[in-house]
Amino acid sequence: MHLPREHGAWGILLIPFATAAAIAGVFNAPVALLLASVLSFYLARTSFLKGDYRWMAGLLLLSGVAAVPVVWIWHRWWLVAFGAGVAPVALRRTDRGIALQLAAVAGLTLTAPVAWYVATGSLGWPAWRLWLLNTLYFAGRVFYVKMHITAAIQRGASRLRLGAPTLVYHGVLAGLAACWWPVGLAFVPDVIHAFSGVARLTPVLRIKHLAWTEVAASVVFGLSLIAAMRLWR
Repeated sequence: MHLPREHGAWGILLIPFATAAAIAGVFNAPVALLLASVLSFYLARTSFLKGDYRWMAGLLLLSGVAAVPVVWIWHRWWLVAFGAGVAPVALRRTDRGIALQLAAVAGLTLTAPVAWYVATGSLGWPAWRLWLLNTLYFAGRVFYVKMHITAAIQRGASRLRLGAPTLVYHGVLAGLAACWWPVGLAFVPDVIHAFSGVARLTPVLRIKHLAWTEVAASVVFGLSLIAAMRLWR
């Protein structure tokens, strides 16, 4: 079996799921089965991209076996529509272009509304609000990581030019955070991290350090979002 190496993708997949379950205050059998289905499908995707079709088939079967009781016993019928819509796109290789990476973020963060739906039985605005909040956060991480990679390639370029997309995006995010109170509190650590990252930008790319820093920042966002949503209640 092939394990995905992308630390960031793991975070984009699981943190929206965790925030939805935590804010709903539910982690029962349907949610646990959904998590098993999501993880199995994600591992199957990696096996497919590596050309290991035997593992892919087994993991897809496991994903389906975990999902069937959620649909059939707990009547979460919308999972069928989610699976049918996401599966064909998910089994494609992600391009390095910024637009397709942002599209991948929007797809991976669908674990938030799906987890909320399975936990609560509702697929209304609260579910899609969690998707929007997670998508806005992780889209910012795409700009941030891209900035560091570009800085390593274009040595000698000014920090301001390299960091312009990150600064603009997080400037808009800061404005949104100020307007969307207290939910916007969840974005405050991210905005501070992004602006300080531009100020400290160097052409030296320490990829493992960057990856684990992103994981830590994403966990902070998840905890901040849970706290902000509970404060809103």
